[in-house]
Amino acid sequence: MAKINLKKISKEREYLLVADLAHEIWREHYAGIVSADQIEYMLGKFQSPSAIKAAVAGEGYEYYLIRKAFVPIGYAGVRPHHPQGKLFLSKFYILKECRGQGYARDVVAELSDMARRMRLTSIWLTASKKNASSIAAYGHLGFRQTGEVCSDIGNGFVMDDYVFELEV
Repeated sequence: MAKINLKKISKEREYLLVADLAHEIWREHYAGIVSADQIEYMLGKFQSPSAIKAAVAGEGYEYYLIRKAFVPIGYAGVRPHHPQGKLFLSKFYILKECRGQGYARDVVAELSDMARRMRLTSIWLTASKKNASSIAAYGHLGFRQTGEVCSDIGNGFVMDDYVFELEV
């Protein structure tokens, strides 16, 4: 059975490690879903070490390394104190060679426990309407589609997403 642990990040080297994971995963996963220009723009805007650090320090986000036997295989970014009493799963990425092995289920179980401890009602996230593999994975994990959102992220780019939610 797959088993991971989540390690909350707080050190500069951990911000760098998450940014490195983001660069590797996003360039592989989003190719064909959004343009290479949009991938690079989003990496710089949202997943640089300074952007991650700013999200943690000033926006209430928490980032976690997803580790298997203490080896980083991905990362998750959450905002636990969402005004609607829900845990926002903003980032959830696993290295390609580690997908399909049950690690996502382990992460969702850990995040569900976290949400329950905080007396939150659900976990919610967004996924690109063109991201068929992630949409299928979220459905397999028990998330249900609850809406749609299109967000202008600047530089002429938008994120055209479905909204998913999992009750905890």
